[in-house]
Order: sequence, then structure tokens, then C-alpha cells
Amino acid sequence: MKRYDYIFLVFALLTSSRLLGQGISGTWTGTLGSPANSAIALQSAILWKANGQQINGELQIRAGERVDQYQLQGTTTNTKAQGTATYPADGSIFQFETTLLNGQLLVKLGQNGNVTMSGTLTRANTGEKPGDTRAAPSNSTASADGLYRDPALVGAWQTSSNYGGGSTDGGFYGSTSSIMVLKADGTFGDGGSSGYASGAGVSVQSSGKGNSTLYAQLAAAGARWFTKGNLFCVRLRVNGQMQEVPSAKYYVENGKLLITELKSSKKTLYYKTN
Repeated sequence: MKRYDYIFLVFALLTSSRLLGQGISGTWTGTLGSPANSAIALQSAILWKANGQQINGELQIRAGERVDQYQLQGTTTNTKAQGTATYPADGSIFQFETTLLNGQLLVKLGQNGNVTMSGTLTRANTGEKPGDTRAAPSNSTASADGLYRDPALVGAWQTSSNYGGGSTDGGFYGSTSSIMVLKADGTFGDGGSSGYASGAGVSVQSSGKGNSTLYAQLAAAGARWFTKGNLFCVRLRVNGQMQEVPSAKYYVENGKLLITELKSSKKTLYYKTN
């Protein structure tokens, strides 16, 4: 290969590498929402900075007056980029994928292959900042109190426990279950409870309102659930003042929710019922 041919090839490779990143460099704004709940649409913005095929930046998701920020790091190839989104408040790490298509940026954000937020962003006008996002649809459920809620948690969740059944229990067996409802506006609902017991040729079934007293107390305290990274938190009124209390770590995937209490490390597994 002649020397000038080699120089031209190197220059072309370097230029194309820069152009790959420049295609999505800059500020993009729009809304991200839950694939499972179209009522959730949050104002969002991404500010990209590219260096060859390496790309980093910041994702901002606005819920009312609150803005959650994620640090982005990844690589870009042709019109696609992928990498990690880190929530600095607690170190939670999410995965992101973006695709540049017809001048729009298609975005997916999630954990362990489970997409929790997705949407389409457009390139911002010159001078527009990441926080200057377009207005979200009026039916955004997070705008009422400014708290972000993982849309994957919205719905009814059932947990159950079994007891007896061993050789030392004389054939006695029983089980109990209860349903917790996490509403999109942050309030809690009681999905009821049930129980079953059998032994010595007798079986008993029961059903009830579950933890109705507890849910009544939460409602009286103005309690609202929300999430920060992988933390499940509750905002409620204590001694006349609103406080935000981290309650547990959570992990949700394929209709299963694992709650690990922060104080006791007790783990409870829930299954989605709707």
C-alpha cells in the first residue's frame, strides 16, 4: 500500500469513528414512559458527549418538581449506543440502549433485560438545556406530588406462606396469603387476605380484608410510595411533618417482586396478580 493510501485510510477510519458518536452527540429531549402503563410519561433529556466510539453523558428524568439524574457511559456503533446508567444517590446500575432512526433517538432503560422506561427523544434546539424538556402529557401520574415511581411496581402483589405438613405436625397443614396493591398515584390498597388449614379430617377456609388497619393508618398519614434507584420508599406525615423513609430494597422481574427490608434484612417474595 502506498504511503498516501495508508494515510488516507487512517484518516477515513478516524473520521468515521468521530461521526459515529457525533450522530447522537448533543442534547435530546422528550418523554420516557412505562411500556406496561401508557399513562406514565415523564419529561426527560439526554446530554451526550462522544469521544470516538466511547460515549458518556447524563440522563435527566423529571417528575413534577423533582429531577432524577443518571450518569451514562457506553459505546456507540453506527446508529446505536448501549451502556450503563448509574443513579449516584444509591449506586444503582441500569442498562440503556439507544437507536438513532430518522432523526429521532429511540431509548430503552431497564435492568437485567427488563425494560422499565422507553420512549422517543428529539434533538433539542440550540441553547436548550437538559432540564428544559417539553411538557409531558397531562395524564402523567408522577406530576401530582413530584415523586418518581417505578412503573413496574404498579399493580396488585400477592405473598403467601405455608406451615405444618411435616411428620411431627400430625398431618396438620395450613397456608395464608395477602395482597398488597400499589397504585399509580402512590397510595396503597388492601387486596384482601385468605387462609386455609386442614388436619385430623377437618379443613377450614377463610377470607378477609387483609391488613385493613395498617392501610387505614397509612392513608391517615397521607402515605405515598415511591422509588429511588432500587430503594422502595414511603413519604408520610409524622408529628405533623412530611418525611421520606427508605423502607426496603426491591428487585422486580417477570411478574415477581422481591422485597428486602433495610432494618431486618427480611426477604418477602410477591407475585403479580394483575
